[in-house]
Amino acid sequence: VRRVPNFRRQAGRRDEIIAAALEVFFKNGYEQGRLEDVARLSGVGKSAVLYHFGSKLGLVASVVAEHCLPAVPVGTGPADQLIEASLADPAATKVLRFVMTEQRRLPSLGRLYVTAILRRVSSWQGFDSIDAVRQGVGQAFGRMAARVLFEGYPMNDGAGNGSAAV
Repeated sequence: VRRVPNFRRQAGRRDEIIAAALEVFFKNGYEQGRLEDVARLSGVGKSAVLYHFGSKLGLVASVVAEHCLPAVPVGTGPADQLIEASLADPAATKVLRFVMTEQRRLPSLGRLYVTAILRRVSSWQGFDSIDAVRQGVGQAFGRMAARVLFEGYPMNDGAGNGSAAV
């Protein structure tokens, strides 16, 4: 009788690896993020990571697709507000920062991210057309990207009080 490896028996193992990869790549970036670190954090061997994703780039693609936005929108209201609130999800914000940091080294990462966001938003109910999705994503993304870029950079509000920009 042939033994079935543990990583094939674990139903949620793939999700655990993706969650670990988000942390590793967010903290270390693509180049310094090692599959061994992802494996250790998720409690599997490197071979399990490669079995599920094929390569480091395949793992990054899965992280972006899974965590670009929550599976269901956060809040209520107009499309751009739903998307913006969903982009503020901690995992989605990490993916956004990772993509903004790494897209120069990985040019396909930006396209992958945009495609993943459009797919995720299209799966939500309440959007009439792909044009409505694109417009909502564009407006929300612009505001959220500005927040991410300016977060941590104090601005002087004129009264001597340092306040965060945007």
